[in-house]
Amino acid sequence: MVVLAAIDDTDGAATVLDEAGRLAADIGEDLHAVHIIERSELVDVLEKEVEGQSFSENYEVQKVGENIVARAADPSRPEPSVSVRVGDPGGEIMACAEELGARYVVLGGRQRSPTGKALFGSVAQKVLINSLVPVLSVSVD
Repeated sequence: MVVLAAIDDTDGAATVLDEAGRLAADIGEDLHAVHIIERSELVDVLEKEVEGQSFSENYEVQKVGENIVARAADPSRPEPSVSVRVGDPGGEIMACAEELGARYVVLGGRQRSPTGKALFGSVAQKVLINSLVPVLSVSVD
């Protein structure tokens, strides 16, 4: 089992990774970080045609996640394993948690108005409502 830290490319990633690292250490589990790239961002990452390639095993795609974790990680803690997935962030976080047998999912949440949630959706809200494993939401505002 693992503690899964769902991180994005913001300053809040360090907070999420730190909290997930503490939780993993407290319960004696490994830490795994996942970063989700939406399909609309994929072209910018790859800058080439990728027909037929597995996105999750593509070198450029993996480097995106590894670089984000490297910037966010606390050097005094063990380095987490890292994966990058392509698709809908909420769905991919939950799928990754299920595949890894995650004990907990840790993700960042931002303050939003009810109108903002209705218009733009919320990855954190989707995961909190639909996850089959416990979710720790960390305030990153």
